[in-house]
Amino acid sequence: MSTSAVSRLQLLPDFFRGADLTIRFQWTSKTASQYLYLWKKRGLVAALGGHTDVYANLLRNQNPQWEKALRASMPTSTVIGIEALRRAGWTTQIPQRPVVAVNVSQSVFTVDSFEIVARDAVWFENVQYAVVHENSSDLPVLRPAWSLADMLRVRGWNGSGLDPDDIDWDQVNDDDECEWTKACRFFGLPTLKLGLHQQEL
Repeated sequence: MSTSAVSRLQLLPDFFRGADLTIRFQWTSKTASQYLYLWKKRGLVAALGGHTDVYANLLRNQNPQWEKALRASMPTSTVIGIEALRRAGWTTQIPQRPVVAVNVSQSVFTVDSFEIVARDAVWFENVQYAVVHENSSDLPVLRPAWSLADMLRVRGWNGSGLDPDDIDWDQVNDDDECEWTKACRFFGLPTLKLGLHQQEL
């Protein structure tokens, strides 16, 4: 690959779309695809995956913040499931692919690093106040009580990859109990006291 090809990559931001190349460098789609192929082959870029057309510029950043790229591709992306519980300190389990909810009203893509699940607009409307926005780099995260209720509603303990013993129930406080009650009402789950009878759900 020529030096000029690499220098062009240096002009691109940490994340970019393949389609951006045709505009920025006045390339044809074929030429842009050829450069992307060569860059990927040399380990200079990495794809978010699916049909997102989003790439990480590894020449600028060897440790891309994939959550930032995911939010650019699907703006409603919200971390749920086990990863949401882990970030809240409720479990030490680390999911192989964090689960991310995306509003079905927008394009929903399958990507390599995350498990993408579609949720309808009603779901997003009802959980919006229970979503925590940590910082500009990370995705918003659903509060743990709501994440647990949503996970049990969809998969139950047997299919969730998590056992009641995997939860650090000492982390649960009165606010969590209140959130749990609200979540159970919305999701149609029995409103058993959080942390005491979860194995019965």
